[in-house]
Order: sequence, then C-alpha cells, then structure tokens
Amino acid sequence: MWKWLGAALLLTTALFVQACAPKAQEDCGFVQNSYGERVSWKDQSPVTMYIHESVPNEYIPAIVSAAETWERNAGRKLFNIVTTKVGGDLAPHKDGRNIIYFMSTWEANRSTEQARTNLYWVGDQISEGDIRVNAKDFDFYWNSNRSSLKVNIEALILHELGHVLGLKHRDSGGSVMATYLPSGADRVALASTDVSDLKCEY
Repeated sequence: MWKWLGAALLLTTALFVQACAPKAQEDCGFVQNSYGERVSWKDQSPVTMYIHESVPNEYIPAIVSAAETWERNAGRKLFNIVTTKVGGDLAPHKDGRNIIYFMSTWEANRSTEQARTNLYWVGDQISEGDIRVNAKDFDFYWNSNRSSLKVNIEALILHELGHVLGLKHRDSGGSVMATYLPSGADRVALASTDVSDLKCEY
C-alpha cells in the first residue's frame, strides 16, 4: 500500500510541476530563460537609457539615431535616450539604471570584443541592460568621418540596443545582430529578419 501511495504521490507531483511550468516559446531571435520563454521588457518599455560622461559628445546623435531605427521598425516608442550625461565611476554594475559607457580599460584576453551588453532579468522580464563600448582597443566614426580602419559607432550601438531589447546574435540574413561588425561597415538598417524578430515581442 505504501509503495502504491508513494507512486501516486510522485505522479501527482510530476503532473503538478508540468502543469505549473511556463510553456516554451519559439525563440524569434530572443534570449530565452530556463523555461524557454523569450526574455524582453514586456509592457515596461520605453526603456530609459542614460549616457555616461565617458561617451564623447559627438556620438550622442548616433546613439539617438540607432534607437530611432529600432522604433521606426517597431512602429512604437522603445527607448527614452537621456542625452544629459550621468557621472559616476566607470564601473558598470547592477544598479537599476540602463547606462551606455565608453570603457578606457578592457580585458586583455577579450581585446577583439567591440562592445558588451549585460542584461538582468527576472522570469521573462528584463529589469536592466548596460552597454559597454570597448574604447581601449577600437576607434570609431560616425557620418562624414568614415574610415575602413574604424568602427561605425551607430552600427555598433544599433546592435547593442538590440541586445538591450533581448535579442541574441544572428549570423544570417544580413542581420544587425550578427556577432561581428567589420571595420568600415555601415550596417545601420535592420534586415527583414530583424524586423520579424522584433515584432515577436514588440
């Protein structure tokens, strides 16, 4: 009898866990949590992004332009870019604010990394996203200062803002979320795959 009760309890527990677990979703190019749910800002957009004082003034319009590109394709407001710079240590950390930094130091073993976005989420909802730009190992340009030896800062920020929205790397279809941005590449328009991915969540 105890064996039967134990088996019945185990089966009931397994069914309860299965019934309570969220249903996995198609990724649509988004990061997924451990349950297979797409991670995004849900109804918490537009996302307020602050610009750290380390960011050169001449690149602020490029940041605004990159945000507007995502918004045009989503057909809605996704970002609130605060163009008045914020101070503080050049040490990105979880502090409840979304900040873009230009880093003058970078890990020696990751010197080919152009930028990095750190996301924090609870369940399937993002709570914070910080962008670090590698200003130690790369030089940048925007608009008229084009150079085959430098990285287009608008294209780079466009990519990183995609990560802030929850998108992961996509190395196909001419996506702006491709892992690497070649120097001199003006990849500032979303591909059709980017637009369809974006509309899965926004």
